[in-house]
Amino acid sequence: MGLRQVWAEVNLQTLRENFNKLQAYTRSEMMPIVKADAYGHGVIPVVRTLQTCGVKRFGVALLQEALEIKAVFPELTVMVIGATELDQTDTLVKEDIIPAIFQLSQAQALSEAAVKQNKTARLHIKIETGMNRIGFREEDTEEILKISALPNLFIEGIFTHFATADIRDLSFAREQLKRFQAFYDKLKLAGLTIPIRHAANSAAIIQFPEAHFELVRPGISLYGLTPSAQIGGNVGLEPVMSWKAKVSHVKSIKTGETVSYGRTFQAAYPTNVATIPVGYADGLRRTLSNHGEMLIQGRRSTIIGRVCMDQTMLEVTKIPEVQVGDIVTILGKDGYEQITATEMAEWIGTISYEVVCGISRRVPRIYLDPAEK
Repeated sequence: MGLRQVWAEVNLQTLRENFNKLQAYTRSEMMPIVKADAYGHGVIPVVRTLQTCGVKRFGVALLQEALEIKAVFPELTVMVIGATELDQTDTLVKEDIIPAIFQLSQAQALSEAAVKQNKTARLHIKIETGMNRIGFREEDTEEILKISALPNLFIEGIFTHFATADIRDLSFAREQLKRFQAFYDKLKLAGLTIPIRHAANSAAIIQFPEAHFELVRPGISLYGLTPSAQIGGNVGLEPVMSWKAKVSHVKSIKTGETVSYGRTFQAAYPTNVATIPVGYADGLRRTLSNHGEMLIQGRRSTIIGRVCMDQTMLEVTKIPEVQVGDIVTILGKDGYEQITATEMAEWIGTISYEVVCGISRRVPRIYLDPAEK
């Protein structure tokens, strides 16, 4: 069976380079965040590549993601930074996966499972400092001390998450850091010393060194996308993934003819139309209808008519000799032109994270590793 005429290329050498550029900003250990299938890049190849850079610890959002990594790399330390369920504690202990704990009941269940399996379970305490998502608040100090008294548990880490580290104004991030520090100091005073602290996401690695502590959590920046328009532009990160397709059909339509569902595009002059076999089921957002652009022969071409589930039409009148089989770049570079996930995100009023995470599983990933040649 031949490969589909739509694919994403993931450059593992670029991933390594991004990792090294970020490592230059900190002396702390890096725990790459590889949740959501490594932000759509493919978790196993990404983990394998970062392991060659010396990474020993990874962060994910779900137990199922952690198990996927552990099945291939049992020697790695994997932490679930999101929520886990009480009925998952047996598995967490058995597979030595570190959960984020933000309720006493979770720790009690973990302790019971660890006693039953005659093991010591590692955990990290999540602290709420201003994101108001999950985490213990300052009034919960007693609960954390209760956790520290439970059998067969080792509180290896304590962490928080910044709400605004990706803007230039760090005043709220500083406020969060102060709360985190105060909480940590209070626990220390009560006799609980926790070896690993972590708070810094991609943006804080780049511009908030006071928040680095023993461990940092690079996410979006590893994949070559800046945390926001304000931060990361001078780090020299390069997008790891590009997204391509081949033209499946070319035709000319007359003035007045319409294209796609709802007839939202009407030709104002004789127009050449190229069809490509990619649509919203692949993650090409329908919001790009009559609006987004792609690259053909190094030139920009506009999407005309509505994006369909599996097909999209482009206006190619001014691009000579477009033919079936020509490569279209949806994300990435072609000649001197480039379309990034950040630019596409701006067209549809979202962030680059959503663009790359949204490229669906039915788009095959092809891994390039020039270093291995």
